[in-house]
This record gives sequence, C-alpha cells and structure tokens, in this order.
Amino acid sequence: MTDPEHDPRWAAVRAAGRRRVPTPPGLVERVLRSLDGERSAEPLQLPSDGGTLSVSEPAFVLLARTVADTEAAAVPGLRVSAVALADSRLQVLATVRYGVVADEAADALRERITAELTRQLGAQSPVVDVHVVDVHPD
Repeated sequence: MTDPEHDPRWAAVRAAGRRRVPTPPGLVERVLRSLDGERSAEPLQLPSDGGTLSVSEPAFVLLARTVADTEAAAVPGLRVSAVALADSRLQVLATVRYGVVADEAADALRERITAELTRQLGAQSPVVDVHVVDVHPD
C-alpha cells in the first residue's frame, strides 16, 4: 500500500477536515458534567422479556466500552476512541483507517455492539450511535 499522504485522494480527506462541523446543542455541558464526575442519579431502565433491567450509568458505560473495544477488533480498520451515554443513547466515537468505507464500518460496529449488549444484558440495548470522527493512515 502506498503512503496515504502521497495519494491524490487524500486531498478529499484534508478538505473534509477543514470543513467546520457545528457543535451539537448541549454537548459542552454534558462533557463538563462528566469531567466533574456528575452522573445521573437515575439508573438506566432497559426493557427485557422479564420486565425492566435497572443498571447504573457508570456500570453500563464500562460494559459498553468493553463491548465496543472487543467488537471493533472484528471490524477491519476501525478503532474506538470514546464511549459515552447521552440522552439514553450510547455514543461511540471511532476512527477508520484510510481506505476503509466509513459508513459501512460504522454500521457494522453499531450492529455488533447492539447485538452483544443485548445478549450480555438480557435486555434491549439502548440505541447505539457510531460516529466516525477521524481517519488514520495505517
């Protein structure tokens, strides 16, 4: 494989990187709350066949991070950067290797995480959003 920095198609990646992406409403406040250690006192409520599973946010995020890292290893060219719970949705930030189709990799990871969380919890997983936030050359 040639060095992606010398590939003429890399110009499209640089151009996309220069485009300003608006900050989602409330993101800064949520990040600052998480840095202060402020967590929702309310447990996450997940529907299951036997009723409702209650799980604390820190425990769920820890499990989700472990699952995301494990499942990302099965998606070639994809790495997990961060995992957080926001508005009862699991937010996964990922990077892809240059040349990997980002949408396909994100969809594959989303499906794998959702299935594995549902299996491990025995309850319906929250909605999983996978955001490709960067491209790496190797």
